[in-house]
Amino acid sequence: MKAVFLDRDGVINSDRDDYVKNTDELEIYPFAPAAVKKLNEAGWPVFVVSNQQGVAKGIIKPDDLAAMELEIVRQLASIGAKITEFFYCKHLASEGCSCRKPQPGMILEAADKYGIVLAESIMVGDTAHDIAAGKSVGCKTILVLTGKLARSDVELLSCKPDAVAENLAEAADIILRWYGQ
Repeated sequence: MKAVFLDRDGVINSDRDDYVKNTDELEIYPFAPAAVKKLNEAGWPVFVVSNQQGVAKGIIKPDDLAAMELEIVRQLASIGAKITEFFYCKHLASEGCSCRKPQPGMILEAADKYGIVLAESIMVGDTAHDIAAGKSVGCKTILVLTGKLARSDVELLSCKPDAVAENLAEAADIILRWYGQ
């Protein structure tokens, strides 16, 4: 099975310098639900793989992280879109875990659980860490410009994405074009 992996903050919803801490701060991009639905309708299961060290720092409460996930699920479900599962790394960056991007642990966990063929899958993210995580396991990668990086930053990346998209809607179109859908 092939799949699409999405980072959360900066891809599905707007990011903040001080973490997206609760549903009051969660601003889902207006194009995100339709983009996920388009992928779903073309047969792509969609997974979220998101670093959330704010939990370990005590900035994000576990209940708030769960509530934000439910709100994303609710908004997507309202138009018939679905995230198959959310995977989070809640460790501090300093802990050196295998799940925090750029390490591919969350992607590998999803692949193992769902039988995903990573060489046929896509990682969509807004940071160099997202791209590196996807590349390290053989996924094609798309950098979206709705998060931390600008188009001018792409040439400075040591790990280049396979494509650059303005947002998740354009990324979905690129994925479908790559696979002739």
